[in-house]
Amino acid sequence: MSGSRPVLVLEDDPGVAATISNALIRDGWKTETAATLAEARIHLQRDNPRIAVVDLGLPDGNGIAFVREAAARADLGVIVVSGRADEMDRVVGLEVGADDYLAKPFSLREMVARVRALSRRLDATTPASTTPAAVVAAEPAGWNLGGLQMEPSRLRVVAADGTETRLTGGEAGFLGVLLDSPDHLAERETISEKVLGRRLLPEQRGVDQLASNLRQKLSAASGGHVTVVAVRGKGYRLVW
Repeated sequence: MSGSRPVLVLEDDPGVAATISNALIRDGWKTETAATLAEARIHLQRDNPRIAVVDLGLPDGNGIAFVREAAARADLGVIVVSGRADEMDRVVGLEVGADDYLAKPFSLREMVARVRALSRRLDATTPASTTPAAVVAAEPAGWNLGGLQMEPSRLRVVAADGTETRLTGGEAGFLGVLLDSPDHLAERETISEKVLGRRLLPEQRGVDQLASNLRQKLSAASGGHVTVVAVRGKGYRLVW
């Protein structure tokens, strides 16, 4: 677990919130629960949660707004929970910065495993120290591609003029896998296992959504010089 930072469970059904919270507590996590966006925002400022598990259907608004706010924090992971039969809420959640999603009903064992996997990804992409020397040392040489400085350990890329573009934990993990792979090409299965912490299944589109998000950010930050392309039958490649 990541120190004393809790998991925030944003869920308006008290029974569901208690069930999720108890499962996480049994796994060694501290938890805080909120039933509304207003309560969640208080916890976000007061408790500095490590991960937020967010149900999108809330009495005082759509949880997407909170996902967007939470995703702006480099060291906070977000798991969206959707109760709808289609994938629209989950896809929208990923588009605004969520790191993962779960569809209701879900198994508590899987939920706990997703929280663990996301915490490991955050550990891998968040530097232990924020001193300049530690940050520089964390980035291998040669990751300035197409005029864009790649800094996945700091959850960002930096343009030649110094403009920073923030990445979510999932996007930074995806970029790190591409940078570490031969020819900057990685299979979808590898990305799913290393970034999402799960085996790739045919119906899952989390990897593709992360690729789309990362593609848009890299292209915008580099003026179209750096992007992520799909390679048929193989996976995704970083090109510049």
